[in-house]
Amino acid sequence: MKNLLLQCALCLLITVGCTPVATYPPVENKVALSFSNSANEPVPTIMADVISYAHNHFGGIDDIVFNLPEGIDKETYLIVAEKLGGATPMTSPNEIAYHIIELRVRGFHADADIIFPSTGGGYDMATVHLSSSLIDSWTVTRDRVWLIPTKEA
Repeated sequence: MKNLLLQCALCLLITVGCTPVATYPPVENKVALSFSNSANEPVPTIMADVISYAHNHFGGIDDIVFNLPEGIDKETYLIVAEKLGGATPMTSPNEIAYHIIELRVRGFHADADIIFPSTGGGYDMATVHLSSSLIDSWTVTRDRVWLIPTKEA
């Protein structure tokens, strides 16, 4: 019995110890940032899922042009563009685009704040919630569109 309890505790420790924790733009201290790389999974997958969800559910523009939070490197932009099937990273401040302004990943749950082009012109903002498990991929569980319109991103 003691051996079984020890094995269960070890499995739980391994499972919890391998779950990601990330926030972009970074707010962690310098020690946490030294272990953080935005190109590591699940960050690119979550960002691609959020942009795809916003494009499919909120509309706004035909082709996907996107901008990621501060602190995201060029490699992550390339990975996200590939996951979105050839979407284009934003190159000009005047471009109409989907802007992920903040991403919070805590284990098997993630929240992303995204500003998206509204169908009536201008921009709107939403928080998209996602979840995953050891055997399931990341999926959007719900969203909340904020009622305060945004004139520019």
